Amino acid sequence: MAEAAATIQSRSPNEVNMVRKLALSFLITTLILVACGRQVTPDRAGGGIGGLLPGHMLIKYRIAPGAGMDFAHIRYLIVLNTSGNGGSPFANGFNTGFANYSFIFAVGGNQAGFTQVQLFQLIPQPNGQGVPSQRLVPFSPQQVQLQPNSNGQNTEFTLNFDRTLMFGIPTGTPPPAGNTPSPTTSPQSIWNVNFLTTDVNSNPLDALGIGGVNDTSFSLQLPVNDVFDFISQLTVPTGATQASTPAAQLQGGEIVNNP
Repeated sequence: MAEAAATIQSRSPNEVNMVRKLALSFLITTLILVACGRQVTPDRAGGGIGGLLPGHMLIKYRIAPGAGMDFAHIRYLIVLNTSGNGGSPFANGFNTGFANYSFIFAVGGNQAGFTQVQLFQLIPQPNGQGVPSQRLVPFSPQQVQLQPNSNGQNTEFTLNFDRTLMFGIPTGTPPPAGNTPSPTTSPQSIWNVNFLTTDVNSNPLDALGIGGVNDTSFSLQLPVNDVFDFISQLTVPTGATQASTPAAQLQGGEIVNNP
């Protein structure tokens, strides 16, 4: 799927820095389990969708206990692949042309310390090569709600969003010249997801999976036409490689869907 960590390490520091600046920094900084398509049984007692509106998804994003979230110096990312191709978006996207990146929710990393969420759509180049273009996706307060410190321990935030935001560029809002977005429509019912953390320069620090920031094994598919409540599928395995910065160390979370 993606180039191995050894390939990344074989580059000179200048080359790695240059690619990072032209890629993940460009995408974010410039604008600031496995499941089939079927009913999925919740993995917690009394689980369910509660008051979640139809067509909405709720994501709880959690870091390891200790330091607490640092919205001034760490960017917390939820990366979604809504193309339906089944591929996972990994932290080494700067080395793979951001394969399997469709949308990114970005929280924090603004250096001012205030909590803000932004949504970006990634648009592949016409030849499929190089760094994708991106657009900042507008949304209303009814479409996206962010609850910081949702567990009272400053290690979690909760994001509730309307999945229609992921149906692609709205009519009348053209993509950048020369680019055509990948189709992202409601029939594409299997999404893939990953959680990432980066520093303010968009250098990846951690990701879900045993290999941490270099992991290419994590895979979680979201059957968005079904009710599901995933918790254990997101939990970082014991012994996993983690970021050296405590506020960037991922623990897991929860994803709840109401079709």
